[in-house]
Amino acid sequence: MSGFAELARAAATALTERPSVPLALATLVQVEGSSYRQPGARLLVDAEGRVLAGAISGGCLEGDVAQQAESVCRTRSATTLRYDLRDDLETIWGFGSACDGIAHIVLEPLPDPTWLRDAAAARTERTGGILLTTAQGTRPMRNIDGVWCVEPATEPIAATPPLHAVDNARASRLAEMAWKTARTRHDVESNADQTGRYFVEPLLPVVSLFLVGAGRGAEAFSRIASTLGWEVTVIDHRAALLEGLVLPAHTRSFCARAEDGADLVRADARTAVALLSHIFDVDAAWLTALLPKPIGYIGVLGSRARAARLLTLVGAQTAFGATRRVHAPIGLDLGGETPESIALAAVAEIEAVMHGRPGGFLRERESPIHGRTPTPHPSSTLSSALEPTLPFHE
Repeated sequence: MSGFAELARAAATALTERPSVPLALATLVQVEGSSYRQPGARLLVDAEGRVLAGAISGGCLEGDVAQQAESVCRTRSATTLRYDLRDDLETIWGFGSACDGIAHIVLEPLPDPTWLRDAAAARTERTGGILLTTAQGTRPMRNIDGVWCVEPATEPIAATPPLHAVDNARASRLAEMAWKTARTRHDVESNADQTGRYFVEPLLPVVSLFLVGAGRGAEAFSRIASTLGWEVTVIDHRAALLEGLVLPAHTRSFCARAEDGADLVRADARTAVALLSHIFDVDAAWLTALLPKPIGYIGVLGSRARAARLLTLVGAQTAFGATRRVHAPIGLDLGGETPESIALAAVAEIEAVMHGRPGGFLRERESPIHGRTPTPHPSSTLSSALEPTLPFHE
């Protein structure tokens, strides 16, 4: 699940440049075996066979899916495509001949791409949301009085059974589980008349990264994090240093100290803070101010000895016992020493924490590659911040 903003932009551009050419959207809803992409991956195509944005495989399915868009757009009826890739694994899935994979893809007409923009906004604005994909297509779900409800289609899709035949109570239970666990959920319901496949995915907020300390390291952090689509903010009490930074577009910056700047930091499990000031007292002040907040990740730049001193000082000043959420020294053990290498190691560690993974070598992982493994220092705030009724409110 990613790239809603990219898909929305591509759809808007296509409708402007070729308004008479209908669009279609492909969603990978289920994988049996190993796959290059995971459920929630999407591909935007048009009725003339163009691939416009997104990806659902390692590159070999996109062309065939695009060729089938004309029929879907003409009939205004969604369809489920099944690709058995076990005979061409190395090319399509990229995991070698020991793996197999079957991909289930829902291809639906997209007469109104507005919901793609709304899905992107739900992530960036941290308002929460759920998407439900069935054999009839994708529809948003809203939380109304504590119950996730399917929003009606703005333009009905000619399919049998219609979307309103979905068991809303069943979908609501899946939506609640998906939101609480931050994971997609699948379910299959069979009866005498039909077999319904449900794919439910939470619209998790984008990772919000706050960098405290306006140095070259902040520039490197910002560049790498921005490529991942993260929201980046740089904070420092030294205005001159902030003004001298060269930051990517849309990166925010604020001149503030911990006593007033801590209120700028989002308080949820999808927020990460990296303390890069190199000033012991500044880091201590920020840690003291931030630890009471339900922040998903806090990393501190510096040596192991400095980190131990800092945690001892801050641990004695706080009654929240939250120092186990602090990653100090910051980053995975990649071995690099340049600002760019340190930033890469730190951003990689944040990515691992946000996905609930330990950040080790995949070749040494015994469990499935795309399964979840608890992090060495799991955040106690993760489950509490992933609530379906008031998701990620500050």
